[in-house]
Amino acid sequence: MHAKAFVALVSLLAVPAFVMMSADQPGSPPLEVVAVERQPWYTAEDKAVAREIASPRNSRARQLSIADIIIPAGVAVKPHYHEVIEEIYYVTAGSGLMTVAGRSRRIGVGDAVVIRPGERHSVHNDTGADLRMIVTCTPPWTPESLKFD
Repeated sequence: MHAKAFVALVSLLAVPAFVMMSADQPGSPPLEVVAVERQPWYTAEDKAVAREIASPRNSRARQLSIADIIIPAGVAVKPHYHEVIEEIYYVTAGSGLMTVAGRSRRIGVGDAVVIRPGERHSVHNDTGADLRMIVTCTPPWTPESLKFD
């Protein structure tokens, strides 16, 4: 996805939609529940759709970010990389062609793809149905972390 497109995503996600709940024990940390269904969806220039589940932008999370990503039928995410972020793409629906560091493989429901920092990667939904993934990033994803050739 394009870096400039994600700047808009971050601005949309800047308004937290989460609930802080007190724990039963005095002095214990609060229990935080993110209202994921209230998180906004964003459509990137390449037509991929994303919303954050939990990240520093919408929760108390500090060391990782988790997003729900939908790659519509026929859409290809532009190859990119992250200098310091490690990602895991976990497929929850559909299938597609994943390319990491020049190697491609078909992925589908139940597959988890591990992407190390610096590895160029892209995903192409070459099917007639949506490809849906939960994507985790550590350290957390930021618009500045997205690098294109």
